[in-house]
Amino acid sequence: MGKVNRRSLPEDEPSEGAPEWMTTYSDLVTLLLTFFVLLFSMASVDSQKFKEVAYSLRSAFLKTSNGEMFYNNNGKDLINIFEANVTDDSDTNEVNDKENGGSNAGQDTLSEFSEDVEELIKELEIEDYVQVVETKTSVILRINSVILFDIGKADIKDSGKEALKKVGELMKKLNTGIAVQGHTDNVPIKTTLFPTNWELSTKRATNVVLFLVNECSLDPTKLTATGNGEFRPIAPNDTEENRQKNRRIDIVINK
Repeated sequence: MGKVNRRSLPEDEPSEGAPEWMTTYSDLVTLLLTFFVLLFSMASVDSQKFKEVAYSLRSAFLKTSNGEMFYNNNGKDLINIFEANVTDDSDTNEVNDKENGGSNAGQDTLSEFSEDVEELIKELEIEDYVQVVETKTSVILRINSVILFDIGKADIKDSGKEALKKVGELMKKLNTGIAVQGHTDNVPIKTTLFPTNWELSTKRATNVVLFLVNECSLDPTKLTATGNGEFRPIAPNDTEENRQKNRRIDIVINK
């Protein structure tokens, strides 16, 4: 075979246009430009154009024209709210004085209530079953369930209604939120009415709230009932005595 003349072979022709990497680079630059344009548009919003867009969207989604739904519910301008709340120092000080005075009055009322309850506990000779526990945020009237309920039941016993009614009468003077919390021990319960301790504790707390409202005329808007089952014990559930401590109603009065 004859030798191939290398000079006669066609050389690769150079590709036309920009290199391939320029396509990726230009896409990146375009995306960055779009991103900064978006940031700029968000930073300088034309309120009039924004409203026009909002009206248009409302018309499209609510099938109304010219934003009637918007005008029917104008709401309030934020700047007007801020201006309305601007007061001079004298007004602010006056408000603070009133608030502090009200707070002090509430503390005095709560202290008086605690003293009255402690006297009532001594009068009824139930010191072993009812305690007044004070925390930083509340005063807790802790009532052992043996006074109010039979084991496994949620109806308030007649013998417990007298004490609860006297406590309710003292609570009338309070002007604060009151939470009635039901608690049980960890012994499982499974009855038709109460499949678990959650139901039992919740029903007991609810019955106490209903008694305070119906028999003592307490304001129902200030009362709440919650059931905690066995999950917030105050003593280990290792003896019958400790389990009895955990079966309780806590009346938590906010300071």
